[in-house]
Amino acid sequence: MKFKLLSLILCLFLVSCKEDMDNNLESDVIKVTLEGTELYEHKFSDSHPTEGGYNIRKQAQNYQTSEMQWATYNYQAKEGFKGFEKVEIVLTGSSGDDNFTDHQKWIFEIEVK
Repeated sequence: MKFKLLSLILCLFLVSCKEDMDNNLESDVIKVTLEGTELYEHKFSDSHPTEGGYNIRKQAQNYQTSEMQWATYNYQAKEGFKGFEKVEIVLTGSSGDDNFTDHQKWIFEIEVK
């Protein structure tokens, strides 16, 4: 019984360590300055992973458009908005076992004038 309990605790510890490593993924910070409702487009790649993809993890708050289209991020501020937005995008993938992990992370710091 003690061995099973110890094994369970060890497994839970290892799983929690893996989750912490994913959360500590380094971020590329991209600073953007836009005028009004100017459309911003950032192309990550010409290809798209077979399993996984680019996902908005933290969405902007004041936008007309803030979306991923294939491997391109598009942002356009809401009419009349001036200020700062922060958007977090991650690239997730799997080796075919449906165990998706974060591979890369980008943080867009957008200033709308």
